[in-house]
Amino acid sequence: MHVGENSTKEEILRLIKTTGKLSILEMARELGITEMAVRKHIQALEKDGFIRSAIQRQTKVRPSKLYQLTAKGEDLFPKKYKQLSVELLTELKSMGQGHLITELFSRRKNRLVQQYEIQTAGKSFSEKLQVLEDLLLLEGFMPEVLIEEGQVHLKEFNCPYIETAEEFKQICRSEKEFIKDFLSADHVDIKSCMAAGDGCCHYIIKQD
Repeated sequence: MHVGENSTKEEILRLIKTTGKLSILEMARELGITEMAVRKHIQALEKDGFIRSAIQRQTKVRPSKLYQLTAKGEDLFPKKYKQLSVELLTELKSMGQGHLITELFSRRKNRLVQQYEIQTAGKSFSEKLQVLEDLLLLEGFMPEVLIEEGQVHLKEFNCPYIETAEEFKQICRSEKEFIKDFLSADHVDIKSCMAAGDGCCHYIIKQD
């Protein structure tokens, strides 16, 4: 099974991925379908091992189940890590060449920024932000952009490089610098990071 954009099962998986844990009632409200329809798909997804349930705390009415993705469910979403890459980087680190790892990711970041210069040249900040969101969507990051009190909040609900990033934090720093340079932003802060165990990568982008 691959997560696409059409079936109700795929919509449910995407909704759980971006939200974390949801009840059947919450999913029905978000998708605009009946609880009975959601329950039918949930039963199939749970049987296939893509999601699992947990009992929510007792409420005044009755306890309810919340559903979240299993490891099998997470694997449906893009993961671009390669074991060979991790092994090579580990070898460099063990050889005392950590500075080369930092330089590699810095050079990669610069190359990507130059690669997209044609698409961003002459564009406003908001136009660049839209190009960036489209790019991240294409690359499997599942981005979400919100504007609150003059600040841009960019969230990524999937990290295609999660296993590598857990070992080499240079990837996260490089991603932050890529966003800053791509947008020509004044400042980018990291509020949360999936490689650190958070639910999403959350960047706060400031542009004076």
